[in-house]
Order: sequence, then structure tokens, then C-alpha cells
Amino acid sequence: MIEFKSKMDVSTPEEIFSEINNRFIGAIMMHGQFADYFDFLGLRGYKRLHEYQHLAESIERRKVCRYYINHHNALIKEDFSGEVNVIPDAWYTAKRLSVGKSTKQKAVEDGFLEYHNWESETKSVYEKYAQKLRETGSVADAIFVEKLVEDVSAELKTVEQMISDLISTGYDMVYITENQSEIDEKYKKKLKGIEVE
Repeated sequence: MIEFKSKMDVSTPEEIFSEINNRFIGAIMMHGQFADYFDFLGLRGYKRLHEYQHLAESIERRKVCRYYINHHNALIKEDFSGEVNVIPDAWYTAKRLSVGKSTKQKAVEDGFLEYHNWESETKSVYEKYAQKLRETGSVADAIFVEKLVEDVSAELKTVEQMISDLISTGYDMVYITENQSEIDEKYKKKLKGIEVE
């Protein structure tokens, strides 16, 4: 369960970039936990996807901080408040081999729904921030945030395609299991190409 909401009543670049930074902190926490979540379920492709996103979001957060420092000559205040707990409490007393098929199916469905909700909300939040920055005359900042919207939109497209495939198969465990190697390889390659600019 993710209990974090971005503030929408912000209007200055300082407030908006602080909120963007907080959202990245939440995303990094979410992806790290989802990597453990899917690793525990033995679904290495989904695990690797979230490991990749964990690192990619961390690098993107650094870019946000660097942009703000270099264009506003100030630091972004870190004031993340909220909870990111995607792993059910009961799993902490369970063993990996005791997780049955129906639990895995439900976990995949719940996990992807939570992931989709986060990314969908992130896109909406960033769009509103970019619009607010344009309205207040901070055009360069708005352009920077619009690039974040494009990145989130691409990630959301991938998540929606994966969910559509899962729905089409009724979250079939044979389908899910057979696709793990392909997804694992795809994100293993993407991890090799990740770098800080």
C-alpha cells in the first residue's frame, strides 16, 4: 500500500521541484520493494524490471536535483512524508516455497495494479506542475518537467501493455512463468546501458 500524495497547491519552482523530488523518493522506494516482492515470488523478469526502474528513477532524481541546483542556484529541500509498503506484512513470516499458485496470481495482479496507479498519478501530477510553471512564466522549468512527463508516459505505456497481456491470459501462471526469461533478458540489457550523464 502506498500512502503518499503529491501536493497540488504549489506554484513556485522551489515548491514544485521539492514535490517532484519527493515523488522520486517514493518511486525509488516502490521499485526497490517491488524488486524484492517479485524476487520473493520467483518471478525474475518482473524483479529485473523493477531493479532497472529503481536505478533509472534514482538517476532521474539526480538529474532533477542537478538541474535545480544549476538553474536556481539552490538545493531542493527533502521533506518526503508518506509510506510505501507494497509487500504484504504476512509475507515477512512466510517462506518463498510456501507461496502457492493462487497467491502468486493475485500478487501479480495487485502488484501491477499498484504500479500502474502510481505511474498514472505521476504523469498527471507532472503534467499539472508543467502547466503551472508555464502559467507563471518559468518556461525552461516547464520544458524540463515536460520531459519527465514523456519519460513517465513511456513507462506507463509499457506497464499498460504488460497488464493488457496479463488480463488477456487471465493472469495465467504458465504464461507469466514462461515470459520471465524474456523480460529478465530485456531488462538485464537495459541495466548495462544505464549511466549517469
